[in-house]
This record gives sequence, C-alpha cells and structure tokens, in this order.
Amino acid sequence: MATLLIQNGRVVDPKNGRDGVMDVFVKDGKVAAIGKNLKQSADKKIDATGLLVTPGLIDMQVHFREPGREDKETLETGSMAALAGGVTSVATMPNTNPIADNQTVIEFVARRAKELDLINIYPTGSITRGEAGTMLSEINELKNSGAIAITDDGVDVQNEGVLKRAMEYAKTVDLLLMSHCETDELTEEGVMHEGWVSTQLGLPGIPASSEDLAVYKNILLAEETGARVHLLHNSTAGAVREIRAAKKRGSKNITAEVSVQHFALTDEECLGYNTNAKMYPPLRSRDHVAAIIKGIKDDTIDAFTTDHAPHIEPDKLKPFQDAAFGFVGLETSFATMYTYLVQPEHIDLAKGIAKMTTGPAGILGIDKGHLTVGADADIAIFDLKKEWVVDAKKFFSKGKNSPFIGKTLTGKAVCTIVAGNVRFEDDKIVRR
Repeated sequence: MATLLIQNGRVVDPKNGRDGVMDVFVKDGKVAAIGKNLKQSADKKIDATGLLVTPGLIDMQVHFREPGREDKETLETGSMAALAGGVTSVATMPNTNPIADNQTVIEFVARRAKELDLINIYPTGSITRGEAGTMLSEINELKNSGAIAITDDGVDVQNEGVLKRAMEYAKTVDLLLMSHCETDELTEEGVMHEGWVSTQLGLPGIPASSEDLAVYKNILLAEETGARVHLLHNSTAGAVREIRAAKKRGSKNITAEVSVQHFALTDEECLGYNTNAKMYPPLRSRDHVAAIIKGIKDDTIDAFTTDHAPHIEPDKLKPFQDAAFGFVGLETSFATMYTYLVQPEHIDLAKGIAKMTTGPAGILGIDKGHLTVGADADIAIFDLKKEWVVDAKKFFSKGKNSPFIGKTLTGKAVCTIVAGNVRFEDDKIVRR
C-alpha cells in the first residue's frame, strides 16, 4: 500500500494529548509514526503548514435514506458529504424504507458501504419493528448482523414498558441503545419551539417539557436496568439539567450528545417561515442555547452530531406546518463548531475536536478518533483561516436544506484521508 507523509501541520489529537506542529507518517493504512521533522520517504507528501491536522471526525447520527429514499440521499452521496466535512466515520439511523429492523437491511448497508470504499459506515437497527413502538426487534440478530446500536430515531418509544424491556435486552447482548427523547402527548401538532417566536408566527409550538420529560424517563430506566443508553440530540435546559444530575449521581452508563445547530442557532431562524430551520428537536430560544453551551463546557455533553437529514426540495417548499423536519449538516459541522464555540472562546479547540472524535468513538465502542501509532489512518486536515459562505449549490449531499445557507463560517476541510487513502482533496472526491 502507498505511503503518505503529512508535514508541518498543527496536530491536535485529544486522546494522546497532542497539540503542536509535527508530521504524520502513514503506511499500510495505519499511522506509522508521528513527531517533528520525520525523515521517512513517502509516495505522497502533503504540506500542511498553517493547517490543522486531526483524527477523522465521527458523526454518530446521520440519515442516509438508502434503502428506499435514494431521491433524498444515498450511501454514496452521504459519504461524499461526510468527506467534504472531514468526517470519516458515521452511524446511520434505521428509519429507511424498509426500516432496518432486520438482518437483511443491516447487511445491505454494511455491504454497500464496503463496495463504495469511501468512509466507515456503522449501521444501527431499530428498537421496535417498523419503529412502531410496540414489538421489539430481534435485538441479538441485529447485533450479529453488524448493527452498532439500536434506536428508533425519528420517533420515540412512547411505551415505558417496551422501552424498559428493550434496555434489558440491549444490556443482555451488550448493545448500545440510543434514544430519541420526545413525549408525543406534549408535542402534539407542534412544528417549532414553543415560545415568543412561535407566537409571533402563529405556529403551534413544541414545549421544552416534551423533551425534558422523555429525557428523565430514559434516565430513570437506564439507571434501573444498567443498560448503556445514549441520549440523542438534546436541545433544552431541562435535558441538560437532568443529564448533569444523573452523572453527578454516578450514572456512568448514560451519555448524551447535542447536534451542532442547537448550540449555534435559535428559533429566530424560523422568522419569515424559513422551512430550512424546521427540524426536530426544534431550534430553541436563547436561554436554552446558553444552557447547552454550559453543558458542553462542563462536559455534561459527551459528543457533537449533525442529525444530517436530507430532503428533496418539494418537501421543504411547503407551508411551514407541512414542510419536512430536518436539515443537512455534514459539510458544515466542523465549521459550525469552530465558528460558534471556539472563536467566541466558549471552549478550546481540543475540546471541540474531542467531542467530534474520541467522544463518539468511546460511546460507540469503536477504535477510531485518534492518531495513535498503529491506529487506522483516518485523518482530516482543516484550514482554520478559511472563511466561506455556505452555498447549497456546492453541497455534495443531495439535500440542499440548511439554515446555514448564506451564513459565513470559518474553518473548512481541505483534505480527508480514510485508511491511509486520500478521499477528498482540492474540493473534489478522490476515488481509487
């Protein structure tokens, strides 16, 4: 296999405590050496002077739509979008068509990912059959087929008894359960955060208590069963408060994430009935955003994700009440973190990178997200000085639905390497 030498970049590798200018030598798809002024000869050299070199980013919540809705996204176009954002590993959600509640769909996703040979794709299976919330999927079969976790993401398991049994089964087979936290009876017909902005727009709101109550329910059941439970896309002050309290009680089996939009944007993005800002959980008010940032700073929050959710244009051109929930985020996630957290000095760069590498890797239980000698050479190179205006026409994703369109972000991936192979460079996907 070809060798690669990345020279003179600022290497930030949180797992190994590295933050300094050094070289990275890659051989046979692995990190072979790392240090200053390496002298190894290489088939390809990359001058990373003035650039940031990190482990490849990991996004543990994406919707790639295949099988079933390839008009919205495919495993290929989703992988391309990931590469353009410096993301080398993703966990795909099971709400495809058919739903990934069986061995066949899980194996299809894994096989297709191997055929594409672009990024590392880890499929998840659904907690319940058809994500209907009533009958459990064959959880052990899903794990044996290659599912890295189970989740009904897109909907919440409303029946507490079913959810408790799912946690018990997941613990028995040592499989992570990832929970979408929502209370249907409180969400009702809501389409955005319930608050002053929803009142101005005359739109039905989703109260923060819909999420708060579900988070509390999941924490109680996780503590009772001892299952490994990961709380998806938290967005409220109440959710952060309950997660913080659980961790202070010593609940080591509970982890939590926020999607990057929820520390960056508020519900004011919905003004003008902007359907690109319609998502679940909804963008919240400033007080909730402040609480999320506080939870990031004190490590109540373990990881950042995007909840990447592409839609076809007609689904977003509808009236706000009828438009689809969700937006695409893989190509803007690092820049969002850098622009809205690091530049305002809420956190340092190493912490931000950790929550996009070692954080999700530890939760998923995968040996990724670090540049230890011998590790898989999944590497991202970013230009921290690059200011760019988000342009949907340049997205690799089929989805063009993003509230960041037209906004100026700082920090952009310039090269993405997977298993020692350059897969994205000069704004182009590189294939073998």
